[in-house]
Amino acid sequence: MANHSGARESGKRQHLRGDFLEGLKCFRSDDFEAALLFFRTADECAEMDDIYQSRYTSFHGLSRVYMGDSNGVKLCRKAAVGETRDAEVYYNLAMAEHRLGFRESSYMALCRGLKLDPGHNGLLRLQQQLVLREKHALIPGLKRNHLLNRLVGRLFRGTRQSYRHKE
Repeated sequence: MANHSGARESGKRQHLRGDFLEGLKCFRSDDFEAALLFFRTADECAEMDDIYQSRYTSFHGLSRVYMGDSNGVKLCRKAAVGETRDAEVYYNLAMAEHRLGFRESSYMALCRGLKLDPGHNGLLRLQQQLVLREKHALIPGLKRNHLLNRLVGRLFRGTRQSYRHKE
């Protein structure tokens, strides 16, 4: 998740903060509570000209979303404002928006991230998920946003199977 080799080194800090790296270890182990503590510390203690500030803020917000705090997406959005180098920030925003069910916002963040880094693995994976989901309506022949498709979709939500697989 943290590919920091491509970031420009124009600010004071040349490397990711240690507390942030510890947060990544926790985050990857699904220990979002511990990750949040590390990410919050990195976010709040970083210098304003730290080139990784947006990344710290985005992970702070994403860990909040993963813990059930929907307001964490605001931090992810704040981190993405004006971001021109770090596709990981847009990946985190896309993941937060996706997790909260904001598909259009997720897709917009995904596109912005891919403009920065067309080969970003996480963004490409998420793009595949969104495209596959968009292609398949639950009831073939009806548009995805058709009332009947939406009602049936609510019934099957979380089952990961479509109506046509229930035969």
